Amino acid sequence: MSDGDDKKVPKRGVISAEERASIKARAGEIDKRLDEARARISPKSTVDPRVRGQAMGQGLRIAVDLVVGVAFGGFVGWWLDRYFGTAPWLMVVLLILGFVAGMMNVIRTAQRLQAEAEASQLAAPSVSSRPGDRNDDD
Repeated sequence: MSDGDDKKVPKRGVISAEERASIKARAGEIDKRLDEARARISPKSTVDPRVRGQAMGQGLRIAVDLVVGVAFGGFVGWWLDRYFGTAPWLMVVLLILGFVAGMMNVIRTAQRLQAEAEASQLAAPSVSSRPGDRNDDD
């Protein structure tokens, strides 16, 4: 290689003005295409944080109902077994009763939540199944 060839090739890490403008143009185009893709992909309606918090609270309540029923039945059974000297029979019986009571609370809560959801769904306006359909009586 001669000295003349070295002058034509830019140093490593150095970008010419034309290359810099070309990179900026391509980056701008990519950014525009990404924004368009995000707009197409993003959900049309976002969930209200209060609704999400209420749903999480209801789920936590259902879980706590079940756990507390079993724990309370087990504790009372253990205490009565120690008091009467009938270990482990009362604890087993009250654990089962605690589980049943917890499940009944869970079922009752789930039925109440389902009834509330059905009422709000029935009150909501009807939506057509296909984009071209109309529900109006013209």
